[in-house]
Amino acid sequence: MVDQNTVRKVTLGQTFTIDLEAIPGGGYLWNIAQSPTELELIDLEVLSISKEIGGNSIQRFTFLAHREGIYSLTFELKRSWEKQPAKTAVFMIQVS
Repeated sequence: MVDQNTVRKVTLGQTFTIDLEAIPGGGYLWNIAQSPTELELIDLEVLSISKEIGGNSIQRFTFLAHREGIYSLTFELKRSWEKQPAKTAVFMIQVS
């Protein structure tokens, strides 16, 4: 898991990942609520971390940085039929 309280430093043109723990069997998945166009989502994987059916998984978001600057990425953990997220995670990304 990535510490959301720090600024993540990446190099221009570099890919980087953000891992968030989800509960797909319970319907809880992370969605990108806010993402600047300078940070392009290029891949999304769901990696099982539990051997139990319906157990927790990691959602791995892979981004490509296209422009220098400091950007905010906001994610929401929620079920598709619910309006309010169960959790919100904000990550600051510094591209240089």
